[in-house]
Amino acid sequence: MNGKPSFLWALIIGAIFPILETLIFFLRFSAFNATASALDYFFFYLAGVIVGLGLIYFLQKSQSQGAFRGAIVGCILGVPLALFGMIMGGLMGPLGVIFLGVSPAIGLVALGYFIGRLFSKTA
Repeated sequence: MNGKPSFLWALIIGAIFPILETLIFFLRFSAFNATASALDYFFFYLAGVIVGLGLIYFLQKSQSQGAFRGAIVGCILGVPLALFGMIMGGLMGPLGVIFLGVSPAIGLVALGYFIGRLFSKTA
């Protein structure tokens, strides 16, 4: 595959997670979270950057179009689970946000990558 994404894209991917968390909070409670500190949003951003690094790692590692698409589909499926894990992990503190948010997302990206690689070899 040509045109592999740079790891700098992880910084942009990370910015999506605090925005989505704010949107979810607003849709649920019809107000913004006035009690959240900047540190809370930083941990959402940090977890998003780690998810982005995992996605880009598997995208750069992909040798076939199937593995590339599988990693993208895994990321699309993993983001809602990651957001749920981050919000529920917030009850356990910053480590809960990072571990419960990152694990399902990177797990699904890896699963999508390996399934895509498997089917691209047999096709």
